[in-house]
Amino acid sequence: MVQSNNNNIERNFLASLSKEFQYREVKIYWFLQIVRFSSILIFFISAHGNEKPNFILIVSESHPVSALGAYKGYLSEVDPTPNLDRLALKSFLFTKAFCTNATSGPSGAVLLTGKHSHINGFFQNGNKFNNSQDSLPRKLQKIGYETILIGRWNLGSKPKNFDHWNILNDPSEKYNPEFVSLNNKKRIEGHSTDIISDLAIEWIKKRNHDKPFFLFIQFNATSEPWLPAIRHLSLYDNLLLPEPFNLDDKHLNKASPARYQSMAIIDDLNFSEDLFFQPEKFDENKSEANLASMTAEQLSAWTLSWRPKNEAFLRETQSDEIILKWKFQRYVKNFLRCVRGIDDNVQRIQNSLTETNSTNSFLIYTSNHGRMLGEHGWFGSSWMYEESLQTPLIINKNQLKNNLQIVDDLVQNLDIAPTILDYAGAIESENIQGYSLRPLLENFDSNLTWRNSIYYHHYEFPGDQMTAKHYGIRTNHYKLIHFYQFDEWEFYNLKDDPFEMQNLFNDENYDVQIKNLKKLLQKDRENYLDQTDISIMPEEWRKIYRGPEARKE
Repeated sequence: MVQSNNNNIERNFLASLSKEFQYREVKIYWFLQIVRFSSILIFFISAHGNEKPNFILIVSESHPVSALGAYKGYLSEVDPTPNLDRLALKSFLFTKAFCTNATSGPSGAVLLTGKHSHINGFFQNGNKFNNSQDSLPRKLQKIGYETILIGRWNLGSKPKNFDHWNILNDPSEKYNPEFVSLNNKKRIEGHSTDIISDLAIEWIKKRNHDKPFFLFIQFNATSEPWLPAIRHLSLYDNLLLPEPFNLDDKHLNKASPARYQSMAIIDDLNFSEDLFFQPEKFDENKSEANLASMTAEQLSAWTLSWRPKNEAFLRETQSDEIILKWKFQRYVKNFLRCVRGIDDNVQRIQNSLTETNSTNSFLIYTSNHGRMLGEHGWFGSSWMYEESLQTPLIINKNQLKNNLQIVDDLVQNLDIAPTILDYAGAIESENIQGYSLRPLLENFDSNLTWRNSIYYHHYEFPGDQMTAKHYGIRTNHYKLIHFYQFDEWEFYNLKDDPFEMQNLFNDENYDVQIKNLKKLLQKDRENYLDQTDISIMPEEWRKIYRGPEARKE
């Protein structure tokens, strides 16, 4: 239409010229060709400039930065994530990304809403997500996006505001898991990480190219039990993994919750369920349920892989020190094997985007929270300590950046939903609490005003890992934690003590910093509208959980 109109304009204009001006015809002709080309170019830019980007959000369960090579953690020399590392080299890598609650369900709800747990209503695992509230997929649907959910789902209620979903019926199933969609249930042979990726890639290949999409992929491999794919069972067999320097941490100067948890590698990692000393019969636990569901070929390969390793351990003298070190190696190697499976499949998903001409896409990789991989002698999460608080965050803007960009501003999982909504052109909800990361992704202005602290609140106690309820604040240099039911505090100078070994709350040299942080903590609670009960519990109640046998209660 643009070209036809320009042709008419040109002919009419030339016909009206008087004879004495005909010698200008050539010049006018080329002038009009420029006009024509410009109008077509403007039309092209306008049409494509309004094209909405696609979003692929990949979330792993409890993948800590120590197990992602690009973050240069203590396990980086093992190179567990070669593909994610390559992705990071052409992406934005956030070095100070944190969760608001290092528990899987609450973190998932935060990712979907951009709101803290006390606003979105999902406080701890076992709650049910309120689907009537504004959420990321709901807002995207309203502006024409196709929304898809594949993989892990642990928010208690059926997914809503997704045009298509296919989720694990039981997130603890790693082998031959059952998937549930809107219309049916189907058990699929293979490892969950591969199957989740197969389903995602299948959808990408068949998608409607006339609509932008939001694809939400959640892997379950790095959640308990840590059962790697058959092809990775021998990975790292010939390596002795480096140990964190605080593997044998005694927690002597920390508040009491650190000594009354149930996530110690030496005491709480179970030989059968967690470390695969296969019993003669199957018990009712998650690992044995996975083994019971294996095909004959899978079980044979599994058994043949573990038997010689287990027999070698039994031949050794089993002192406490040897048991701790052996448990650490077995646990972390299996965890890294599971990570490698995710890493393989992230590359497969990337390739499918290229093959299907879906390159106008944001590819975001993160985790709902971190995890201890031997640090402080632990294997769990839930704490406001760095290892479980920090998450990997890689954002690849396919057509805009081709080199590594380090972002060291304080960001949280709260910020992912508003970032996606911003780039999609959606209007944010009034009660959304995160910030769009767009200024950090585009400006890199040293004078940019950004948050100077992050707020954290863990609500579940007692629980499987017996992590006491606590809330706190982290700035670039300091961290203040309040275990309020026991009225105990911790304060860390992260600049001098990044591994949080010295609780300085009673050090009078930091009285001013602690006083200021308490004020800032209260301000953050008010700003985020956190009015949850933070009462100190009665002494009788506290004695139940702090007596000689309390750690196992």
